[in-house]
Amino acid sequence: MKYYPCELHCHTIHSDGNFTPQSLQEAAVKNELSLIALTDHNTFSGTAELRKEIIPFIKGIEWTTYFGHMLVLGTESFVDWRDAVPDNIDEKISEVKKAGGTVGIAHPFQCGSPICTGGRWEFQVHNWEQTDYMEIWHEAFHSGNTENERAEALWSSLLDKGYHLAASYGKDWHRPQNDNTLFGCTYLGMDGDINEKSALSAIKNGRTVVSTGAAFFFTVKQNGKEYHIGDTVNEGICKFDFQTDFHKREAFSAKKHIVYKTIKIITNGRKTVCEITANQNTAEIQLMKNHWYRAELWGTIDETEQPLAITSPIYTK
Repeated sequence: MKYYPCELHCHTIHSDGNFTPQSLQEAAVKNELSLIALTDHNTFSGTAELRKEIIPFIKGIEWTTYFGHMLVLGTESFVDWRDAVPDNIDEKISEVKKAGGTVGIAHPFQCGSPICTGGRWEFQVHNWEQTDYMEIWHEAFHSGNTENERAEALWSSLLDKGYHLAASYGKDWHRPQNDNTLFGCTYLGMDGDINEKSALSAIKNGRTVVSTGAAFFFTVKQNGKEYHIGDTVNEGICKFDFQTDFHKREAFSAKKHIVYKTIKIITNGRKTVCEITANQNTAEIQLMKNHWYRAELWGTIDETEQPLAITSPIYTK
């Protein structure tokens, strides 16, 4: 398995973006991404213009309503978003799943705007088991972006309740970006070829990492077996093996001064159970029954301390 940098939230002139579908793909190649998802607002029309020879892609749509935005990837047939309201969202998600779709919650704490309504998530989800992932990091990294910490807290609270949700980053890419602005990516752990099928499998199996740029992954070894991010393992002693490349995507760091300091292993209640220096490769911990465990790479951006990469969890039974 190999992890590839991807962008799962993109727009074109088919909704409110400045890119054509082809110029979006060309920009993604320039940004050294391995795959994109086209998620125009309430339309699939732009996906017909994508060209697989430029860069692999996922056909998607962003349900854009007054009650929140939902990313729907890889459906085999159209599911009508126009009658989605807070009280029927479970039924609407069931329709998406029956159509073969992958469901993600977009920027749950984004403020809306006159052009793009309802950015904040207000749908009343009762069956979170149908949801595949949540966009816990969104748009650029700067002091004025206050939504990410709240989104990560919501995601963690759902993990605490026993739900298995992958994490994603969304640039919410509409147009060519400012070179002085730091954006991130979602790394997807894929086997074999890079394509829609393998990317959607990575999301559904929780093999995702959100990052400001650095490549940061782990495997777990327990009783002679190796497990990956997203897997379910037994309680007991295990060894985390970290693979970290601080220089990956360094060319897109927007000239920010980034310092990598520590790796934290986080579990239920957002509790830190282990902390090691960022250049260490291994850690051994005791896994507790019915818990989740994720890794976070911490450091500073221009002397502001914050997480620089967060993996989706492994789970125990």
